[in-house]
Amino acid sequence: MKNKRNEDIETIMRDGKLIDAALVSAVREALRRHHQAAQPVAEWRDGKTVWLEPAEIERRIEEIDQELKQKDSATLFRETKA
Repeated sequence: MKNKRNEDIETIMRDGKLIDAALVSAVREALRRHHQAAQPVAEWRDGKTVWLEPAEIERRIEEIDQELKQKDSATLFRETKA
């Protein structure tokens, strides 16, 4: 017999949206902390590791925010069409 918690975890794993959101949030927070501490951070880009300096980190955070806004807009659009 499965308990409620296991069913919830299975639902989360099947859907994946909450996992994706948690990962994006964690990356954004890590970038924010590195930017705040004026420390570079490594990022995987085009099959290579590259270092982002604090100014680049700020731009990357802005890109993530824009992507999230666009994704939210697209989701709202799909929901209103349904």
